[in-house]
Amino acid sequence: MEFTALISFIGIILGVAVFIGLSFKGNNLAVSAAIGAVVILIFGGVNVVTGLTDYWIVGLASSAQSYFMIFALGGIFGKIMDVTGGAKAIAYALLKLIDKASPKFKPSCAVYFLVIMYFICTYVGIHGFIVVFTVLPIGRELFHDLNIPWRYYCYGSGGCIAAYYLLGSVSSVPSVAATLSGSNVGALPVLSILMTVLYFVFDAIFINLDVTSHMRKGEGFFPGGDEIWKLQMESYKGQEGDVPRLFQAAIPMVVMIVIAASGIPTMVALTIGCVLAVIFMWSRLKGKIKSTINGGATSVFVALINVCGAAALGTVIRNMPGYTFISDQLNNADPLFAAIFLSMFGTVLLGSSSSSMPAFGEQVVSYFQQAGLSSAATFRLYTAVSNFMYPPHNTGVVNASGTGKIPYKDAVIIYTKSTLFPNVFVIIITLALVVTGVFS
Repeated sequence: MEFTALISFIGIILGVAVFIGLSFKGNNLAVSAAIGAVVILIFGGVNVVTGLTDYWIVGLASSAQSYFMIFALGGIFGKIMDVTGGAKAIAYALLKLIDKASPKFKPSCAVYFLVIMYFICTYVGIHGFIVVFTVLPIGRELFHDLNIPWRYYCYGSGGCIAAYYLLGSVSSVPSVAATLSGSNVGALPVLSILMTVLYFVFDAIFINLDVTSHMRKGEGFFPGGDEIWKLQMESYKGQEGDVPRLFQAAIPMVVMIVIAASGIPTMVALTIGCVLAVIFMWSRLKGKIKSTINGGATSVFVALINVCGAAALGTVIRNMPGYTFISDQLNNADPLFAAIFLSMFGTVLLGSSSSSMPAFGEQVVSYFQQAGLSSAATFRLYTAVSNFMYPPHNTGVVNASGTGKIPYKDAVIIYTKSTLFPNVFVIIITLALVVTGVFS
């Protein structure tokens, strides 16, 4: 490696370390990414102002182009479900099932209630930053009543990844992965369902083992739940009559999912879902349409900028001399290995698949195609591998820790366990089925 490329490579490592360190401390993700980009540009011998303008800003804009409408429409749909009580109607229906569980399994079922809620909301395009404000108050009282350690609230995060796997998802991650792969979110339906079922099964096993083990030791809601219990939150008890009927909340979701699963673009499905939600819950939206739509669209701006800012760091890295070394190594490796490595590397590097896909997606897809995979198989495998875990600097970890008053270290541990462990099995099985030609 020539000297210039070596210095640039060192700069990439340092810049990423700065980005991760600042994010880990809870700083704004986009600002942290911009500071990390400055370090990388300095070591890369590029004028900082020019580099930020030509690479970081361009990368941010490119990512925003991919995500803006999906985030905005998902935010609007989520706000409608929140304002009308549609999300709570679904939550109450699930709570009734928990009440029927045996006392032995009720704690694990309560934790899995969060997984299912995050799954449903993510599946229909509602961002986690919005989901948390609906689910958190319910989870708090449920965990308190059953005396479950509060940090287990973070297990809900696993539901987001399961939502990426199931066909028909209108979430931003599978939508972008499908576009990059030249596929659609309804591709390989049998494999999609299998991946989702496997994830739920393995996730349920790990959750039951973890919850049972720690509660056997005498752990409970306190002292870990002290801070969240002090907050004034609306109780879910006795309010079931204040929410719409389940079918009013479910029909817009079901129609939206069917449309997306049929191969129609995600933005079209989300738009129809928003319109149907307004129609079915019009009586609850009278006089609040304007504020609901505006609030929903703007509520995701912070999350959008964070995701795009981190993705822009990848654009900076790709244009540095030091990245040539990484790219050369991957180009000389087996294309399937190169695709899997770059998928995982991008997620760890930038904190999430949402950020890594715009930054490295085209190169990853190129490797998968060189390995002989079809566009559909590329889409499914790419979605699985790029979501193999939520690293410590993932925005979800920061959000759950701050909003849920959970110590950051505990949030990191649970997020890692809830995503990495079940995903290892899903990825291995999916890879074997794709490589052997069972699904192609």
